[in-house]
Amino acid sequence: MKKTVISLALVFGFSGAALAGDKQPDPSDLTAVNSFAYGTVDNEGKLNGMLGIAGAFSEGNNYIGLVEHASATKNNEFGKKAQNSRLRYFQVLDTSSSLLPQAGFSVDYMKGWKSDDKDVSTDIVALGAIAKLTTPWDALSIFPNVAYVKGEAGHQQGKVDLNGYQLNLFGSIALDDLGKYLIIQPQFMHLDGEPSSNGKGEKISADIFKVKTGFGMPISADGKWWTEVSHTYTRTDAGMNIIGTPMSEIDNDNKFEIGISYYF
Repeated sequence: MKKTVISLALVFGFSGAALAGDKQPDPSDLTAVNSFAYGTVDNEGKLNGMLGIAGAFSEGNNYIGLVEHASATKNNEFGKKAQNSRLRYFQVLDTSSSLLPQAGFSVDYMKGWKSDDKDVSTDIVALGAIAKLTTPWDALSIFPNVAYVKGEAGHQQGKVDLNGYQLNLFGSIALDDLGKYLIIQPQFMHLDGEPSSNGKGEKISADIFKVKTGFGMPISADGKWWTEVSHTYTRTDAGMNIIGTPMSEIDNDNKFEIGISYYF
């Protein structure tokens, strides 16, 4: 079951590319509206690609849809390459609140593909609410996000039904007028799993804590090309009860990533 829990930990997260401004893009602004293409590679050779389509239904009513796919360049222990896909939608509206000037909702679907009978597959949906929190500094943007998580994981012994919640804090700091920025994105997720109708009696409980920090800047004169380097730390505390036998495992992971984005 460790592979199941770790797979669940990896499919969650918020990629560095964000929504941009109406003129020169500003990835530190999570609610402005420009479309983009984004690609990354990490220290393990895992490739990730994303396409974001953004716009506004009306003034103060912004949206973005994200399509993402990740593929490892190296084979896993079973000789296969891990494949994960993700579809996300965010809609944020202006409010009259001085504390929360923007608020909205998010829909997040994550799919971990199963390449053979030994692999773990996942189907997870997270429905959440997101808002912008007013801070004393214009350069600091903070967006708290809470989501209800539901789905299932499939493995050799059958399927596990998953329920839980996720807490995120999307934070960014604009460093200067030229576009340089820092990001910090802590996240906590709790999952409980019970066997579905064809399961074999396994129950799981997992707490997943993740922190992403990064630095980004424009790399072209017109401000359409950007780069970002980041580090992500993930700690997974998993508890399992297999046919009455309790087990626990702790996993720590560090990932370094570099990405290039193009805004259009």
